[in-house]
Amino acid sequence: MAGSGANKEGPSLICRNVRVGKRRTSLRMEPYIWDSLREICEREDLTINEICTQIDQRRGQANLTASIRVFIVSYFRNAMELLASPGESGPAVFRKALDDAIPLEE
Repeated sequence: MAGSGANKEGPSLICRNVRVGKRRTSLRMEPYIWDSLREICEREDLTINEICTQIDQRRGQANLTASIRVFIVSYFRNAMELLASPGESGPAVFRKALDDAIPLEE
């Protein structure tokens, strides 16, 4: 649309190197996704490398970047559920988010 200010190419992606286990890889994600991942790291006292490694260990054949995005959504959904029912005690938000977003294959 002319004059709407919309970027035809969509949001810009930021490429960053992370260490997943013992290997280094590059991830291209939107700035908002990187910010969300960083916020989770601060809340959970984990590094981006540690979170990416845990996600990688569970994702099976799924794409790592897609798995990270799903984990982020799951993390914040679980956080909101805990806020909505503060009297309930349950698993940590991080662990529940991993379990919901990327269940271990049995």
